[in-house]
Amino acid sequence: MEARYLKKLEYDKIIDFLTQRADSLPGKAEAAKILPMNDIDDITAKLKELESAIYFIKAIGKPNFEGLYDTEGIIRRLNIGGVLNNRELLIVRDNSYLARKARDLISHIEAKDFIDDKDDIKNSIYDLVPLYDIESEIRKCILSEDQIADDASAELQRIRRAIAKTQDAIKDKLMSYTKSEKYKKYLQDSIITMRQDKYVIPVKNEYKNEIKGIVHDTSQTGSTLFIEPIEIVVMNNKIRELMADEKREIDKILMDLSNKVRIYIDELGSNFRKCLYLDVAFAKAALSISYDGEVPNINDKGIIKLYQARHPLINRDMVVPIDFIIGDEYRILVITGPNTGGKTVTLKTVGLLTLMAQAGLAVPAKEGSDIAMFEEIFVDIGDEQSIEQNLSTFSSHMTNIIRILAGANNRSMVLLDELGAGTDPVEGSALALAIIDKLKSEKITTVATTHYSELKSYASVTDDVENASCEFDVKTLKPTYRLLIGIPGKSNALYISRRLGLGEDIIKKANDSIDNKNSDYENIILSLEKSRQKMEKEREKTSEYKKEIENIKKELQKEKDNIDKEKALILEKAQREAKKLIDKALQKADILIDEIDNLKKTGVVINAKTEAEFRSAIRETREIFDIKIEKDDPVSAEYVDTAIKSGDTVILKSVNQKANVLTNPDKNGDITVQAGIIKMSVNVKDVKLLNEQKIINEKIRINASSKAGDAKLELDIRGSTIFDAEARVEKFIEQGYMANFHELSIIHGKGTGALRKGVHDLLKINSLVESYRLGVYGEGEAGVTIVILYNKK
Repeated sequence: MEARYLKKLEYDKIIDFLTQRADSLPGKAEAAKILPMNDIDDITAKLKELESAIYFIKAIGKPNFEGLYDTEGIIRRLNIGGVLNNRELLIVRDNSYLARKARDLISHIEAKDFIDDKDDIKNSIYDLVPLYDIESEIRKCILSEDQIADDASAELQRIRRAIAKTQDAIKDKLMSYTKSEKYKKYLQDSIITMRQDKYVIPVKNEYKNEIKGIVHDTSQTGSTLFIEPIEIVVMNNKIRELMADEKREIDKILMDLSNKVRIYIDELGSNFRKCLYLDVAFAKAALSISYDGEVPNINDKGIIKLYQARHPLINRDMVVPIDFIIGDEYRILVITGPNTGGKTVTLKTVGLLTLMAQAGLAVPAKEGSDIAMFEEIFVDIGDEQSIEQNLSTFSSHMTNIIRILAGANNRSMVLLDELGAGTDPVEGSALALAIIDKLKSEKITTVATTHYSELKSYASVTDDVENASCEFDVKTLKPTYRLLIGIPGKSNALYISRRLGLGEDIIKKANDSIDNKNSDYENIILSLEKSRQKMEKEREKTSEYKKEIENIKKELQKEKDNIDKEKALILEKAQREAKKLIDKALQKADILIDEIDNLKKTGVVINAKTEAEFRSAIRETREIFDIKIEKDDPVSAEYVDTAIKSGDTVILKSVNQKANVLTNPDKNGDITVQAGIIKMSVNVKDVKLLNEQKIINEKIRINASSKAGDAKLELDIRGSTIFDAEARVEKFIEQGYMANFHELSIIHGKGTGALRKGVHDLLKINSLVESYRLGVYGEGEAGVTIVILYNKK
């Protein structure tokens, strides 16, 4: 798109704000180059990327890429075998640090939280390669752009210690001169200084022969000579040698570090490109969030539907949101109305929001807004309201419009402000009509503002053309800035003049000079506007009534839910009470049966028929009650609905395995559990709380009539299927528990292992089983499972 049209719509200012949101200098440079795209697939991909970046920021914050530097030059140097300097190594370190920190952030978000597996933000962060070793090594060795750490190598540390030791020896020797009474009178000052990297003392010129040594410098007056005494010449030379050794060792360290970086040359370049991409993507997201932007739907059908759209460069406390629709039932929209009513702002809002969406940015509009993709947007805007330019002349307007007509096609959008203005009204309106008709015939999406009544009439009777107006309150003499589609605007010049106090004779004379057709048309518009305002008020009342009805509906539903809940609680309570009564009755019946048995043992004769009927009635009652419990709530005997906490026992739904809860749920509902020797983290949604005592009591009650004397220590189920053996295994365990056995043996054989697995699955969920294991040598090994039962309470 042409740069001048982008500038007229103030797209450059949006990009300026975007560059401020980028953290790094390369990111700012990259953001500054962003232009609207004209490929719908590219736009869709960028908007999807934006959604992901916005979600990421809202979920855990915006990653920081400040300090990211371009590695192109570094990679070029490494490719030719060059050695990196301190600054370049620091760039490698800092870039690696930024990549590592960004990569660490992804661990806070689960993969399912992203849009899909093709999410570019997620994948780019996952693709970052933390260079831990390189980052750590450079951090240890390089302190700044001109300083290497002493412990960068053992040899460098030794050399620097030797230098320091020699320097101390030199200073001590020179101090002997400055403190000596013999030499004190020869010195200009009792100080030690340096000249030409040599330690020297200041000697008075007249005593230069008293101190043997090398003169390295002279004061400006010539009265002082800076002499290196002959005794320390050797020591100074040693320092020079050590410094040469130090430089060679530093070169060696830099070479070693460069070679280590060279191994990761591909990762270095990839990390930079990914971080640059992420810096710009998150800058877009941060900018979108700053103006409460929404990611619009994009289409290539020329349809724009903006709801509650705002101009992003106008203070949101001042801007009035507009609803704007074009491209479906009509492609030409003619906006009329008084000056300063918001027509130009509407043009700029539509144009700028379209450019933003095509650049992959969110738009300040309500969710569900649609924006069309255009190959080109042509603009002719320039009036006293434009910040960018002064009032254009008619010729400059026409020159621009001629250029627009030559370049626009049915994949373009044209925005024309004050079409036909700046010349004779009759000729201007005729030109405006002809231009609009030309744009219509070529199916070019067009939004034009005007004051001409002829264009209002044309829009009212022409297909594919629609009127719109910016609302004006004639009572307050102020615009409301609301866009009204389907209703032409009225200039209200005479009405405003009358309200302001202009003489009625002047108003009448002006009104008489207005063409009757125009006057009638203006009156129709006024009538339509009054009807619209009345309908708007009625609509607002209807909306209020609808809200009241919805609130009443919600309250009624809430009351119904409360009643249903209370009803369920009452029924549950009644069932519990009934169960208690039946349990109590059955217990009494068991006691009576025991008494009958005792009486029979003592020789008392009991009526056989009465006894049989009594026993049958109890048995049938127990069976009916047990079946009812199972049908009403098959899990009520095993699982309870309550808060899970540390120390509870749960069932892992995915594997049907018991586990002990080790920690209380965190804010996300995650807990740590232990199943056997394995510890794991699961969510409370993936487990069921196990009420072991309730299970045990229920099993004991159900099997109270079982005889402990029937219990055995060993069960052989070889040759059976798990379905055939299931009931036998459960009965075997229950009888063993009732007999207070601690350890049982189940013989299932080795075979294919299917029967063994089925037995183990049963044992995992049996509340009477504390643990189990395969037999060892002498017990049957893998063909036998040893079952350890809980102690009977």
